Amino acid sequence: MKRFFPSLRHLLCLSFMSSSLFAQQKTDTARFMVAAAHPLATKAGMDIMARGGNAFDAITASAFMLSVVEPTMSGLGGRLQTIYRKASGETGGIDATTQVPASYKPTQKEEEDGFGAAGVPGMVKGIIELHSKNGKLPLKTVMAPAIQTAQEGFIVLKDEASRMASAIKEIRRFPSTAKHFLINDSSPIAGSRFQQPVLAKTLQRIAKDKGKSFYYGGEARTLASEISKGGGYLTYNDIMAYTANPAKLLRGSYRGYEIIGLGMPSYGAIVIEMLHLLEQQPLDTCSEAVYLIHQANAHKKAYDDRKFLRKEEEKLIDKSFAASRWKDETTTSAASPEDARNGHTTHLVASDEDGNVVSLTQSLGPVMGSKITAPGGFLLATSMGPYLSNMRAGERAASHIAPILVLKDGVPVLALGAAGGARIVPAVVQVISRFIDRQLPLEKALAAARVFQLEKSLQVENHKEILWEDLKTLQLLRQQKIPVTEVRQTAQFGRVHAIQRLPNGEWIGAADPDWSGSAGQ
Repeated sequence: MKRFFPSLRHLLCLSFMSSSLFAQQKTDTARFMVAAAHPLATKAGMDIMARGGNAFDAITASAFMLSVVEPTMSGLGGRLQTIYRKASGETGGIDATTQVPASYKPTQKEEEDGFGAAGVPGMVKGIIELHSKNGKLPLKTVMAPAIQTAQEGFIVLKDEASRMASAIKEIRRFPSTAKHFLINDSSPIAGSRFQQPVLAKTLQRIAKDKGKSFYYGGEARTLASEISKGGGYLTYNDIMAYTANPAKLLRGSYRGYEIIGLGMPSYGAIVIEMLHLLEQQPLDTCSEAVYLIHQANAHKKAYDDRKFLRKEEEKLIDKSFAASRWKDETTTSAASPEDARNGHTTHLVASDEDGNVVSLTQSLGPVMGSKITAPGGFLLATSMGPYLSNMRAGERAASHIAPILVLKDGVPVLALGAAGGARIVPAVVQVISRFIDRQLPLEKALAAARVFQLEKSLQVENHKEILWEDLKTLQLLRQQKIPVTEVRQTAQFGRVHAIQRLPNGEWIGAADPDWSGSAGQ
């Protein structure tokens, strides 16, 4: 049974959480770099490379560490999509998103929580395949930090404590989850030590057999049995049949830079389309108010085109299509209020001195996913129900996940992605545009104010940590008679993590200042 103890003895990691504007940004250059949503995940990756590992070893160490220290966002029962560029110039990606069980049949009364929402986990298969084909160090070595942290415990950060507390009613509904995440009917509090011995044993088995028992052995049989008892659809055959697939690569360009993203079930096509739309206007000299209006218009048009994703994805990355869409005045829709939900998923990036670079997003769906915890101590993602809507048996869960690589003259100069549901795509696009169009340093590009276009109003990020190029921007937006809604709560416009390669081959990294992550150390 896991335990957590109120203690300040190990609060050293909280030093990353200064409230100053760029306190969490890593601006020093380094031979290798990691940026992730938790300081311990960043440290795990950086330490692995310091021991001779490469970017693939580092991203694996960080991904498994996040499954321990940020369990509300991602984990072994979730999905993963990644894009990478090897030092040799080879570019690839892996689709390891969750899959709908073969026996699934939609019903009129479905929920995003519970056994009926659980699909086939993909994260373990995906990250093991990424590492086995590209890593340098043994998997046991790479996973050791996560295993040790699960055994010995870690200090719960404020963000993670808040997310667990926000899901307390749902956690209490499911005994398996209450057993692993509550003590005396309470969730862990910020500053307390949280241990997960059951998860540690699961991680040990994965490290020993490279995930075989997770998909073909006792772990898989036990999970399938528990889901069946709870009335869910997931079977042992579903788990055994799961494969991590090569991801479809999509390519676009933006003002002389090459943009590489992933095809469905990722939203890489929408990222590329938005950038192609923005390329129709000069954004380097316009006022910030005009700049944000153009961002909102690109968001509106691209999100209206999501209907083409499944059958006409290639159309979305055609520059001639973007040119015609920019002139088209008939688009009236954008993100619906349902799309505005925020607060889940995690993104991490890693690079090494040889030139390997990896951009990876992993998720459970909503906070704590289905709210069902497997016997192995990990939460299961939401793969069916109203959260993703209209899923079919055997289908993979499409989402706004969008890991991206940006190249200049064939060399990676930027790797990034974001967390935050529907906020992921506009956040990634706006950071790329701030970096290229406004020529902001990486950490400032992440800190600059973002917008999110809803059907009836433009949401504008505005809290004390936000960077405004012009403090009169909100006033100027309102003068354009645009319905504007200010959002003063932090972390509501995506959480971006990014790394940049400098001309001398060294790297800098940046973590979103709205979150508790870090870059390098």
